[in-house]
Amino acid sequence: MTERGKLEPSDPVDPLVVKRHRMSSEWFYEFCAKYGVDYPDEATPEQEAEYQAGLDAIYARIREEAAAERAKQGD
Repeated sequence: MTERGKLEPSDPVDPLVVKRHRMSSEWFYEFCAKYGVDYPDEATPEQEAEYQAGLDAIYARIREEAAAERAKQGD
């Protein structure tokens, strides 16, 4: 049991997960500022499609980086 107010150490977080979250968050704020909305679902359907395409591109980039990292570790 830990002392009150102290946290247990946790497993390290994958840097690509951190990067994906950062990039997704930045895209969210850029999108909302661009269209003057609080959330993407308040935008038009076309704008929502643009938001989703941006997220899809972020996830694809992270998947490529993860695959390259695994390939590098496999050498």
